[in-house]
Amino acid sequence: MKKILSCLIVCAAVTAYAQSDSIVPAAPPAYPYLTPISSMKELNENVMSLNFGKAATDAKKLAATAKRRRESTADFDRIAEICRKGESGLRGVDRVTIVDSVVVDKTDFLKAYPLSEDLGALILSKRGDIVQYQTQLNGMVLQPEGTDSTDLQIVRYYQEEGHLTEGTIIEGLGIDGDINYPFLMPDGQTFYFAARSENGYGNYDLYATRYDSDSKRFYQAENMGFPYNSYANDYMLVIDETVNLGWFASDRYQPASKVCIYTFIPNESRQTIDYETTDLDELCAMASLQSIATLPLTDEQKQTKTQARKRLSTVNSQRSTHNSQRDFEFILNDDKTCYTLADFTSANAKKLCSEWVQKSKNLVTLNEQLQKMRETSPSSRQQILNLENRIIELQAEVHNIEKNIRKTELSQP
Repeated sequence: MKKILSCLIVCAAVTAYAQSDSIVPAAPPAYPYLTPISSMKELNENVMSLNFGKAATDAKKLAATAKRRRESTADFDRIAEICRKGESGLRGVDRVTIVDSVVVDKTDFLKAYPLSEDLGALILSKRGDIVQYQTQLNGMVLQPEGTDSTDLQIVRYYQEEGHLTEGTIIEGLGIDGDINYPFLMPDGQTFYFAARSENGYGNYDLYATRYDSDSKRFYQAENMGFPYNSYANDYMLVIDETVNLGWFASDRYQPASKVCIYTFIPNESRQTIDYETTDLDELCAMASLQSIATLPLTDEQKQTKTQARKRLSTVNSQRSTHNSQRDFEFILNDDKTCYTLADFTSANAKKLCSEWVQKSKNLVTLNEQLQKMRETSPSSRQQILNLENRIIELQAEVHNIEKNIRKTELSQP
């Protein structure tokens, strides 16, 4: 996987989604998006399952009753607004193929992320409320900071000789609320994070954005919508392009101490499900990730899911040999990954692999130079442009070598 630079990412822990059995509306909290959707269990369940029609109807009846009793209707009015926004969200559901899901202890959830060494490591602090993402070279630091747990912003640092440079707040995200769980893709451009905001679905939502090299800012982040998000907490999205798999955490349908880690196949672009032609119950099931085993799949999705499960099995198997000696990681196919030249049978493949290793290292170095130049010498536009062009050329060279390695090795009798 290509790398712009390495980074160390630290972030605050998620607040658990908890449902209340009370049927009496509670007083509105200081931060309503940090609480369950409603103090009424049935309304919570209908919203969580995206049954907005039933939830809106019930909220309207309860509001009418409260109004006759001269009681506050604020809780029910908020449910009606949530349903209105949710109905809009159902018109943009991404068709995502879920490969696997596993329920784990919330205090130990990072062990369910089988990241390759090239991508880095996720580390949970001893306190249990800080997540650290560290790539291989530790060049940049992205860290949520704020005056309290509901005022977190992402601050960028650089690590030089074991010390952090002065931090700067990342601009352009456009989120008014608590921001954490950042993950920067190795291209240095694509940025995922979780945020709690009154403008979101509720609790933590997943967001995505990209870096604009011209303005030196990230574009305003977009809520990733259903099914990545729900009315529970959804966070810590990670994508490993080398195996074409992604992971994110969600405590939807889970007790307070548990969280579900979903493994999915990343789409190259959003594949919106047709709202007009899809059965509503089927659409809601796909949007809310109800009963993964029974989710409807196209024939193409079934095939890609089978292939992805093989890749996931390989990734999980690699974890057991994580500490074994390896010079590199080259995924040959779904069944084999090479870690040393001795793993190849073809002499030509070994030669090509040596070239691939060297060019990959050169690519990492150039990407690091580019990122530092963008930050420290933004006026050197021609130099930056030349370096960007060289990186694009080198990326193509590395990609072609990868194809030749696979073609050469797999053609062996």
